[in-house]
Amino acid sequence: MIKNLWQNRRSVILSWLLSYLSILLLPILISVFVYQESSKALEGEIHRANEALLSQVRENIDNQLDSITRLNSEITWHTKVQDLMFTDKLGKNDYQFSLYQIVQELRKFKTPYAQITNYYVYYSPGDVVLSPEVMRSSKEMYDEFHKDSAFSYEAWMAMLHNQYSGFIPLTYRDERGSTRQSIAYVTHLSSKEKEKPEGTVVIYIDSDKLLHAVQNVQLFNGGEVLLLDQENRALLSSKGETYKEQDSETYFIHSKFPGLTYVTTVPSNLVWQKAIKVRNFTIFSIFLSIFGGGLLTYFFLRRNYNPISRIVQTFRDKSDVSIDTGHNEFQFIQHMISNTLTEKEQVNVRLMQQNYLLRSNFMTRLLKGRLENQISLEDSLTAYRMQFDNEYFAVLLFYVEANDVFFDTINGSETDKLKLLQFIVTNVVEEIINTKHTGYMTEMDDMLACIINFNSKGRDEDLSELRQIASQAQQFLKNKYKIDLTVSISSVHTSIAGITSAYKESVDAMEYKLILGDKEILSFDEIRKETLADITDGYYYPLQLEQHLINFMKIGDYDKAKEALDDIIERNLKNNPISVSLARCLMFDLVSTMVKALHEIGDVLNVSHVMSLERIEKLTECESIQDMHVQLTRMLKEVCDITLDKRKSNQLQSRQNELDELSQSMIDYIREQYHNVNLNITMIGDRFQMRPTYLSRLFKEQTGEGLLDYINKVRIEKAKELIMNQKLTMHEISTLVGFSESNTFIRTFKKHEGVTPGKFKEISVHLS
Repeated sequence: MIKNLWQNRRSVILSWLLSYLSILLLPILISVFVYQESSKALEGEIHRANEALLSQVRENIDNQLDSITRLNSEITWHTKVQDLMFTDKLGKNDYQFSLYQIVQELRKFKTPYAQITNYYVYYSPGDVVLSPEVMRSSKEMYDEFHKDSAFSYEAWMAMLHNQYSGFIPLTYRDERGSTRQSIAYVTHLSSKEKEKPEGTVVIYIDSDKLLHAVQNVQLFNGGEVLLLDQENRALLSSKGETYKEQDSETYFIHSKFPGLTYVTTVPSNLVWQKAIKVRNFTIFSIFLSIFGGGLLTYFFLRRNYNPISRIVQTFRDKSDVSIDTGHNEFQFIQHMISNTLTEKEQVNVRLMQQNYLLRSNFMTRLLKGRLENQISLEDSLTAYRMQFDNEYFAVLLFYVEANDVFFDTINGSETDKLKLLQFIVTNVVEEIINTKHTGYMTEMDDMLACIINFNSKGRDEDLSELRQIASQAQQFLKNKYKIDLTVSISSVHTSIAGITSAYKESVDAMEYKLILGDKEILSFDEIRKETLADITDGYYYPLQLEQHLINFMKIGDYDKAKEALDDIIERNLKNNPISVSLARCLMFDLVSTMVKALHEIGDVLNVSHVMSLERIEKLTECESIQDMHVQLTRMLKEVCDITLDKRKSNQLQSRQNELDELSQSMIDYIREQYHNVNLNITMIGDRFQMRPTYLSRLFKEQTGEGLLDYINKVRIEKAKELIMNQKLTMHEISTLVGFSESNTFIRTFKKHEGVTPGKFKEISVHLS
């Protein structure tokens, strides 16, 4: 069997055998893993249980030890004890009385501290021990409490005279004479002047009482609890003898009292007893899995391979293809099925491509009204899987604006990017429309057209919903894919034949993108109601306005020229809307004006530069009036820059001299004719045969003063001379200097001099 499997090692039966064995191996590995994790978990639980129990022990015993420290504080800081320790009373009259008082005070602590076994105060200078019962010498105290114990008198005295303070283990004799273990808390009282302690406070608590406080804490059988001091001496033990540390688990926790540590030890065999049971159970389950899994593997291997064998034999009988030695049965079946599906898919793709092209061609003819009569409309709709359930139709046109941001995020050729963009727009629009109505998209003359068949019956409601659909599609494509659209909407028609009219309306509405701007929603009904009704038969651009624009360009005044250009465009396209064709004519008329300005200054060479064929083509390709406005503004800036440079280069010194001579002639003429009442800008213009407005502007450019201001200035100067040198009335003076009315003379005089003529005369007389 093994030999046959090796010869047919590409066969699926070998793969299945290995798969089943792998599956069989999985529970074995899981069992091993579970054993390891359960052992760790069991050990962790034991650790946590012992730590929890040890925490309870610490809490109970610390509470007992806390009573010792409280009693110690009360005795130590008792006023009579402090008075005895730090006042030299030895040999004085009140010495014995002080000792008696302290004994009486110590008796008062027995009731509140009943758990305390014994306590006393040792006074070193008098070698006397004060206890609640009686006052005695140190030797008598030792004989009563510690004689016949392992604690010698010398060791006891060393404890009383030593500076060490804290908990220590001690043995003592109880009232029955039995030796008992206890924990003593020793505190020494010393003054600053003396090195040795003046006295010592010793408090005993029975170890059995401490152990009794934790008897309800159940530890593992065979375990031990120890209380160690800072030198690791056992102050308290739950067993009479020290426990051996080998083959045991040890846990410890610190007491709240410095230097004390609680320790518990548990035999290792107790820890691993349950783990051994888990290990034995795991080994048994592994052997059971191997035996049972082997039998099931053999059974299912034979049962599952029979259908595969029959399928392979069927393919062999139906085709000339045989199993390659490098493939197994599944790969052979997959290869045969894949070939069949591939052939079917290729057929479906060709059918879908042909159906898509035919459907696009049908929708194009339907929109343009060029349907053939050989095939009925119902049959065509059925063939292209199109269904119209209502008699209300409309057409939406989508023009995709420049979308460089979208194209930058996509890899591939420009054609692929464009196809992807059209695919996205088509699917988004159809999904939005088909939630309530029925919509079909197709490509039409660089735009995407959508035929909408409404499910509702209200024309006004349908038009409102068309705008909502267009707005929703615009916002979604803009926010999600950074695709900008201009959408035109037709009106609602009530038959399939009206689809052609709806398409023409949407095309007409799309043309107004030139005027209303791109990335907008252009509704044919709104344009027809609000705009077309107000459109005139021409546009406003008279010769006078053109001449003003030419003059501004000739002198290179870009700001005024731009203001005039903006005014022309705003007046024709906003205040007085015109048609799309007239808007284009106006644009080219403005271009012609720029050409005239360049010709008038004699700069023919720059005409071909500014008005190049590339510029004209870019202007004709503009998709909105805003774009045309931008292009015309750029061209206007170049023309103004050229004319300004030309004007500066042609402004020679001879021309300047002529202007200076003309200005001087006007000044001389004004000084000769200042008394003439009729002297004004018109009279001066007639004298020098020039337009009055031009002459006034020329005079101001050369002298910095207005012509009328200068005439009045000369008249006021002559009037001041007459006021100062002659005795004439103001009326006579005003007449002599050319003013027809005295009031005009007075007002003009005050404007130039800041005072009236009469006031000026008074000042002049006063100064003279």
